[in-house]
Amino acid sequence: MEKTWEFDTTTGEGSEIVTVVYEYENDGETTYNESIKEVWFNGRNVTGLLSFEQYQDLEMEAAMCFQHHKLNYKQEDYQP
Repeated sequence: MEKTWEFDTTTGEGSEIVTVVYEYENDGETTYNESIKEVWFNGRNVTGLLSFEQYQDLEMEAAMCFQHHKLNYKQEDYQP
C-alpha cells in the first residue's frame, strides 16, 4: 500500500519554494519503491514543468530528507 510524505524545499532560478509529495511503500520493517509523486507550487502540480536536472536534484534531496526523517522520528510518525 502506497503512503506519502511531504516536505518543502526550493528549486529553480529564483529558488522558489515547492512542496514535494514523496511516495513509498512499507512492509512493516522497511520502506521501498520510494519516489517523487508530485511537486506543487502555488497550489498547482508542476511536476511536468521541471527539467530533467531539476527533477533529479529534487529526487536526490527527497531521498536524503526521507532517510533523515525516518531516522529521527518514530515509525508511527512516517506512516500516515
